[in-house]
Formats: sequence, structure tokens, C-alpha cells
Amino acid sequence: MKKQGFLMGSFILGTTMLITKALGLIFRIPLTNILGGTGMGYYSSAYTVFMPLYAIAASGIPSAMSMVVAENYAFERYKNIKRIKHVSLIGFSFISLLATLFMIFLSYPISKYISGDSKSYLCVIAIAPTILAGSVMSVYRGYYEGLRNMLPTAISEIIESLLRVVLGLGGAYLAIYLANRGFEKHGTVFGQAVSNSDDILNAATPYISAFSLLGVTLSTIIAAVYCVLRSKISGDGITRQMIASDIVTDRMRTIFKSVFMLALPIAVSSVITTVISMIDLATIPPIIKSLYDRNSSIGLFKIIGDQIDAPDIPNFVYGSFVGLALTIFGLIPSLTSIFGKSSFANVAACYSKKNMNALAKSANAALFSTNFIAMPCALGIMILSKPILSLFFRTRPLEVSISVKPLMYLCIGMIFISITVTTFSLLQAVGNVKAPLKILAVGLIIKLGLNIALMNIQILNISGAAISTSVSYMFIGICAVLTFVKHTNVKIDLITTTIKPLFAGILSSIVILFSFIFVNENHNQVISMAFSIIIGGIMYILFMCLLSVFNKNTIKSLFFNTNI
Repeated sequence: MKKQGFLMGSFILGTTMLITKALGLIFRIPLTNILGGTGMGYYSSAYTVFMPLYAIAASGIPSAMSMVVAENYAFERYKNIKRIKHVSLIGFSFISLLATLFMIFLSYPISKYISGDSKSYLCVIAIAPTILAGSVMSVYRGYYEGLRNMLPTAISEIIESLLRVVLGLGGAYLAIYLANRGFEKHGTVFGQAVSNSDDILNAATPYISAFSLLGVTLSTIIAAVYCVLRSKISGDGITRQMIASDIVTDRMRTIFKSVFMLALPIAVSSVITTVISMIDLATIPPIIKSLYDRNSSIGLFKIIGDQIDAPDIPNFVYGSFVGLALTIFGLIPSLTSIFGKSSFANVAACYSKKNMNALAKSANAALFSTNFIAMPCALGIMILSKPILSLFFRTRPLEVSISVKPLMYLCIGMIFISITVTTFSLLQAVGNVKAPLKILAVGLIIKLGLNIALMNIQILNISGAAISTSVSYMFIGICAVLTFVKHTNVKIDLITTTIKPLFAGILSSIVILFSFIFVNENHNQVISMAFSIIIGGIMYILFMCLLSVFNKNTIKSLFFNTNI
């Protein structure tokens, strides 16, 4: 069976990630413009509550499946590979079904006592079935990634992202249509009496959020159906002759236990990652409320003025931070995550065969690729925070004003979360699945402590949450790299993988700053930003060449991996 190497796997996943991120922006930006800070508060609250359950039921499956399948393939256990998929589908579907039902039945108390706003309970119900569909899809994605075939993952992600745009935004506009129709006929919006047309959108906001999330759920279900049908129709490349050569298979209980025990610490690590988001949900609204009660004249509240009713300000600030600043913050780590994912199967196979030279090449390639993308992008976004937010969320100037400074502080964390995601994939690939859990647990404590301490500083307010995020991920990323080096004794070339991209990124960001200032005097902001980014990108490549990164020997040592 033909397998994809690091470069081909990265290319497939990279192209897919660019497409899905573009589609994600096409979905998220109009949705944020529709919902505003208040609606994004409902939307994000439901997502934040949903993610821990999804993490428990599904997040650890792809990595665990990929690891087990890759190891079995390395030792030609073909029949066992088939049994791994079958057992995992049954076991994880059952677990995710329980999680889905739990979330649906407890949607109201979850919304009221965890998210702090009972209006988001419909959003919780709407997103709950995604746990089951996502779990099934994760089994298939992990299975094919373990066979070093990234196409099923890529295609299913594109289908899911495309349908999310169509069905998610379609659901939002359907809710708006139903709200207007209900007001015209009965003077009510989803059963709630409304006195005038200006209040229609405010009354409909929780329902618009819920309809949009229902569209997200349907997109995941359809993508999961694609994975099932693709497996039935196209197969996986394992022939009958290959299966016949594997005469010994493990017991079903043994297989599920091995996959589950690998998935569990990864899932717990993912839960802790989602808990970081829950810390923001649990701390931002009450601290903002406390700040407002103590001093309503600080800068943040002067910006808001009387545009938002006082009781809604905490949810509005939280929704603005999550809906705008964190949306941009998540773009680059999502893109660079492909390097850890595409190298996962090869690293697992290299480690199981004790081929440390190939392991070192794959690890250095993954880290270099991550930093090569993350560092200049993060620094560029820091320089252009205000024009970027103004371009994407032009109908929400108030939310933009609140989010500019937090986004600037988040950009440092953007680099370290990118490193973290890649290194955690490498640690999981070499079987050290407990280390990410321990590191994240400490990072979680740092995040909580800093959130409380920094946000209560009046001059920082919501920016304190951004600073605490960056500091916590800085700690997590550095610890992850040190742990990987200690566990594998692999030498990381810090000069090539980190220092040179950072130096070139700083220089190119300075070019971006002066280019933007110069061009913006005579042209509009969009043209100035586009020109600055192009010039900055060209200079970044030039600086990397001058630093002797792009020479024949370096490229060969970084990217020509050995397939096991």
C-alpha cells in the first residue's frame, strides 16, 4: 500500500487547513457580525460547555487510533488493524452516545449554573449531537491517519467546513426570518411579546445562536456519514492477502482497552485545554461585573458607554473577547497543527522500531515548520491587530475597540500554543501521553491565578485574560519541548527550528509596520494592509535565505524523512 511521507501528508493537511480556515472565517465573521458581543456570548458559552464532554468522548480517538494502527502496520498486523477499527467504532460510539444524552438532559442546569446564563440552554441542546457524530468521524480519521493516508481526513474536514458555512449561516438567517415573520403576524418573537421592530433582533438572539449551532451539528453528521460511506466503498488498501498473512489477532476486550488507555490521557489533556476556555467563561463575566460595580469610569466602560445595558455588559465583553480576539488567535495554531498530525504516524513507527535518526529528522521538521509559519504570522497580526479586526468585523466597531489590545497580547501566546500543539502530538506519538496532562494541569493553575490577579487590575481589565493566556501557553510550550527531548534523547536544532524564524519574523514585522504607516497615508486601510503583508512576507523569505535556512543541506536534513 502506498503511504504518504511527511511532506505529502503536510501538503494535504496544509491545503485542507487553508481551505477549512478560510471557510471558518467565512462562517465565523458574518455570524459574529449578526450576533454581536451578546449573541456570541450565548454561542461561545454553549461551545465552552460542550468542549469538555466532546474532549472526553472523542478528542483522544484520532491520536490513539493513529498510534495503534501505525504500530500494528509496522509489524504487519493487518487483520488486527481491521479489528481495531471495528472495536473502536462500537466502544467509542457507546461512550459518546452517553455524553450526548447527558448534555441534552442537563442542558438547562448546565447553562444556568456553569455558563451563568440560562438563555444559552437551546444552544447546548443544538450542539450536543455533535459529540456522537464527531466520535464516529474521529475513529475513521485516526484509522486512516495511522495508515498514512490523510485524504479521508482532509476531504471530511472540507465537507464539514463547507456545510458549516451553508447550514450554520443558513440556520442563523432562518431564525431571523422566523422572528420577523412571528412579529408581523402575532407581535411575538419565538413566543416572546415584542413591543416594536427595533427589539426583534435582541429577542431573537438566543434562537439565532441555537439555529446556527444546529447547522454546525448537521454539518458534522453529514461529514461522519461521508467517512462511513467512503470506508465501505473505497476501502483502506489492505488486501485479503495481507489480512490472510496475519493469523493471530488480539481479543476485542484487549484491543479496546489498549486504544482506550491511550486515548484517555490524551482526552484528559484535551479536557484540561478546554477548561482553560472554561476559566475565561467562569472568571471574565463576574470580574467584569465587579470592576463595573467598583468603577464604571475606567477605559473599558468609557468605550462601551450607554450602548449596552449595564446588566448585559459582562456577557457582552466576554462575547467580544471570545468572538473576535480569540477567533483570530486560533487561526495560526489551527494551521500549524497539521505538522504534528502529519508526522504523527511516522514518528510513532520510528519510535517503535527505535530508528532514532529518522525520529530526530521528523521532530525537527515538525517544529521548524510550525515556527516557520507561526512566528511571522503572530508578529504580523500583533502589528496589524486593529486593521485586521476592523476589516473582518466592520459592522461591529464597539466589539473591535474592546478586542484590539487583548489580541495584541494574545499574539505571543499564539506562537507558544502552536509549539505546544505540535510537541504534544510528538509526545503522544512516542507513547508519553501522560506528560501533556501534567504540564497542562500546571498551566491551568497559572491561567486561573493570572486571570484573577491581572483582570482585577483596572487598567488591564479584559486584557488581563489575554496576558494570562499567553503566559500559561509560554510555560506549557517550553515544558513540552523539554519533556520531549528528555523522553527521547533527540537533539532539537534550536538555531534552525526556532531562533532563525524568530529573528526573521521580528525583522519582517518591522518592515510590515513601516510599510503600513507609509502606505496608509495615501491609500485606504485594506490596500495598506494587503501591501504590508505582501512586502513583509517577501522580506521574511529573504531574511530566512540570508540566515542560510533555505539551503540544500538544511532542507534535506529537515524534510527527507524515512518511512518505516
